[in-house]
Amino acid sequence: MSESSDTSGPGQSTLVPRRRAGGKRSVTGCRTCRARHKKCDEAPGACNNCTSTGRRCDGYDQHRLPRASKTNTPLQTQFKIMPGLAGGVHWMMNREEQRCFSFFHLRTMPAMVGFFDSALWQQLILQMGHEEPAVYHAIVALSALHQNSESQGMPLSKEDLGNSWHRFALEQSMRSFSLLHTRRASHDPRLRDVTLLCCLVFVLLEWLRGQYDKAFGHLRNGIQILNELGVMVTDESGARAPPVERDLVIAFAHLDIQSAQFGETSSLMEGNAGQAVATSQIDGTRTFRNVSGAREALNHILEPVFKFTNSAQALSHEQVAMQYESLYQEQIRRCAEVNEFAQTFNHFRATRYYELSAKEQRGADVIHLHQTTTSLNLETCLLDSNDPLLDTYTSRFEHLLACVEEVTDKFPDRPSVCMDMGVIPPLFFIATGCRSYRVREQAIEALQSWPHREGPWDSNLAARIATEIMKVESMTGSMPPSGDTEELASKPANNTAGPRGVSVTITEDQDHARLSYYVGNERNERWFKLDRA
Repeated sequence: MSESSDTSGPGQSTLVPRRRAGGKRSVTGCRTCRARHKKCDEAPGACNNCTSTGRRCDGYDQHRLPRASKTNTPLQTQFKIMPGLAGGVHWMMNREEQRCFSFFHLRTMPAMVGFFDSALWQQLILQMGHEEPAVYHAIVALSALHQNSESQGMPLSKEDLGNSWHRFALEQSMRSFSLLHTRRASHDPRLRDVTLLCCLVFVLLEWLRGQYDKAFGHLRNGIQILNELGVMVTDESGARAPPVERDLVIAFAHLDIQSAQFGETSSLMEGNAGQAVATSQIDGTRTFRNVSGAREALNHILEPVFKFTNSAQALSHEQVAMQYESLYQEQIRRCAEVNEFAQTFNHFRATRYYELSAKEQRGADVIHLHQTTTSLNLETCLLDSNDPLLDTYTSRFEHLLACVEEVTDKFPDRPSVCMDMGVIPPLFFIATGCRSYRVREQAIEALQSWPHREGPWDSNLAARIATEIMKVESMTGSMPPSGDTEELASKPANNTAGPRGVSVTITEDQDHARLSYYVGNERNERWFKLDRA
């Protein structure tokens, strides 16, 4: 290629591209000056450049994300800022925020709907994130934590304020809180949806940080708002629309169901126990209209089932014996509800499964997985962990484990974080409820092979707790005889009572956990360290 030369004649001028002078950009100025590419005087509180010209100073960023490295680029820097992102919003954003918002759009949002489609995540939250600063900053905070966790291989969740990503996420969440607080006195009809959506994101953010108490606190606040509004969880054909976005209500209902497994009692579903779920008749047999209808129907029976199984499994051996008659009656009643659902859902799967999309089929498989887990949990919740009667259920635990493997095999790109329950609760149930240690160890290995989060469930923590329960059984002498089910019948019975009423408490520093349990009628404790390697 020949060199260019100046061929301009009289009256002509050569156009020379202007280049910006080199040098480092300031990163300490206020957000408004940096967005305007002006030098900021960095006056405390609000800079004079903004206030003297009548502009609003948007404050200073205390924490910045590390710059992208040109060599050995980590996962989180592979997501470039989406073209046109800044044009869709109407406030000052910095590059780190745009970077995280882009990650949310490309990675976090698709992961959240890994099991089931959701208009909340695929439409509403992105729309609100572009229009509402409070939602935008909440999304950025969640995305920052997700990027950091995923780049490290999804280790056991823990807050780390020595980590720049965690500090940045904390600052972003505080910005969201501040924006919500300044609008509390307004009569903006949209404020209710904005508050609830931020509350939902805060729940997921705190779970990702391992802050369970704070997460459940946000969830209770959101449910309280919905209950005060008289929101009803109706089926898709319901005539009365709720006073807030329906998909937002459904999202809270799903999180509420999951929280019931962790002993939370505030319930959005409780006030909707009698609500009918839309079904139709095919050849005289009841069936569900779609996957979402089947999922909603299961949710209506899961919440009371979880409350019953949690309360039953928390009792000592003596308490179970004293209350056995009433416990047995409720067990029969709950089993009948699940069986009725199973008949309707099995007909739906038999007649409609191959008409569904690949994702809908996966969703139907997850529903079947939870229904199977619920049935087995109900039937065994009154048995001692070392009761020989559990041997008769080993084949069903093996079938449940095969169902889990069938679901996971259908994930070409397994998500690192989901809002919905998937495979972790069934695997944890197998790893703690089956009498065959061979099957339990397979479940623990499955939990460890896919490090991820499903709502409040952490696969790493679930595997760690299951392992510690096995150690407790070994210490108390209540381990079942080793070997497969066929071999157990020929071995002497071990009549030592197994642990019951197991609960786990994580210390404030998130480094240790306490396993509390009954052996007989005596309460015991075991402390263990939470390794995050």
